Amino acid sequence: MTRLLRVVTTFHSGRLLAGLLFTAIFSLAAVPPLDPDLWWHLANGRLLSFPVSFPHTDLYSFTATGHVWVMHEWLSDLMMYGLFTLGGLPLLVVVFAAIVTAGGVVLYLLLRRAGLHPTASVALTLMGILAGSTAWGARPQVLNVLFTAALVLGLQAYHTGRLRAWWLTPFLWLWANLHSAFLVGVIITALFLFGEMIDSWRTGAAPVPPRLRALAFALLAGIGLSLINPYGIDTLLFPLGTLTSPLIQNNIQEWASPDFHTLPGQLLEALIFIVILGLATGRVRARTSEWLWALALLYLALSSQRQVPLFVLAAAPLIGRCGQAVIGWLGDLHDLRAPSLTVPQAGSDMRERVAFRWSPPSFGGTRSSPVLGFVNLAILLVVGAGMIAYRAFPSVEPAHQAAAIAATFPVKTTDAVQRLGLGSSLRVFNYYDYGGYLLWRLYPSGGRVFIDGRVEVYGPQVFRDYLSINYSSNDWRTLLVRYDPNVILLPKGHPLVDVLRRDQSWHELAEDSVSVAFRATDMAQ
Repeated sequence: MTRLLRVVTTFHSGRLLAGLLFTAIFSLAAVPPLDPDLWWHLANGRLLSFPVSFPHTDLYSFTATGHVWVMHEWLSDLMMYGLFTLGGLPLLVVVFAAIVTAGGVVLYLLLRRAGLHPTASVALTLMGILAGSTAWGARPQVLNVLFTAALVLGLQAYHTGRLRAWWLTPFLWLWANLHSAFLVGVIITALFLFGEMIDSWRTGAAPVPPRLRALAFALLAGIGLSLINPYGIDTLLFPLGTLTSPLIQNNIQEWASPDFHTLPGQLLEALIFIVILGLATGRVRARTSEWLWALALLYLALSSQRQVPLFVLAAAPLIGRCGQAVIGWLGDLHDLRAPSLTVPQAGSDMRERVAFRWSPPSFGGTRSSPVLGFVNLAILLVVGAGMIAYRAFPSVEPAHQAAAIAATFPVKTTDAVQRLGLGSSLRVFNYYDYGGYLLWRLYPSGGRVFIDGRVEVYGPQVFRDYLSINYSSNDWRTLLVRYDPNVILLPKGHPLVDVLRRDQSWHELAEDSVSVAFRATDMAQ
């Protein structure tokens, strides 16, 4: 009882605000399982689960037979399928929303450690999390948020002597087997080493202190250990092909640059503006590695919106310092001066590297009382429960999930295709976003799709041919005849639907609320 009273007594308004923030992040991140790639990730996990086998050529399509397939997310796929078998899609939604929330917690901690005021930290955390919201969903990519957050925290702890170097090696190996974006972790660590070497040289110390050499060896060992995976060095080389493909960059939305006409893009703009404004005050002093992190990850974020969450986390120390500098500058403008704080020296603690004279109100600060603590706790429970019930619960409730899936994917038309009983002779020309769902449903009976979200497996030629057919280019009929599908499945509003309805070579098989399926006329019974 005494411990409970102590917890309640110390539950001040600052903790209430943080609690509401993290509850809001979880509620918003609990999005319905509607990512098109979710289904082929589950199919991969199913493929690996019995018996364990690692395919090296494509199995799911009739257009990329024999093409090299690097399942670089194999461990993530296996984990996702394991969660699916344990608790279905609801458990997947909850787990990945929790991962996004964990990223939000780390972002808040990084901003606070940079010296940013608690209230401002809450605001910038929400901005940063929403800026990266285009990457939300039950997908391995979200794990990169968690690992980037852990890496930045770990390197900060290593800088202050609270962590040894050896942790980095198994950390990179695990990340490499979960997602090929572990190379971002290699970049962050390498920039940390380079920045620390520069700072060491500036202070007149040894250019490469023993502690940095230890971390460098751990980094090299981690890169070497990452080769221990089902696909060897191809796991390291895989992302380079995707990042350098103009075809993918120009046609896959998540690989495109951020859209600054949307809320996430505008929030990213706001964060960049805060950094610029903070630097303009002349009050910001940061370690070289923090500058390098921000610049390198900003380049990646501006190149591809899927990298925005990683930029926000890597740049958090600099964003926090710049945000606090802006607060101090605004305080000077309004002549609201607390006792003046002098600009700290280069060797001072990282929390003190921004000079400021004014802070925003802290909504009760860190002082509380039993009555106020009970009130704050009650507010958190009531408002938090309301947010979860209103926003998160519909995404995990099976009936709502089923309705959302049926409104997005070709559920009933796929049922009709399965009833054809074509087995391994089934070849479906499909809309790109339907590919993952179709192979999840059809592969067990031998059906094959034209394309799905694994664009790198299909290669540029198949992808170009898909685009030509999908956009009704001049040669689309010739290409369709060459690939010879016996079923076509498209969205209801697709331009080809009306064309196929008038084409004697195709017979309408089924239609549901989102899609239409056609079968070749010579299959009609």
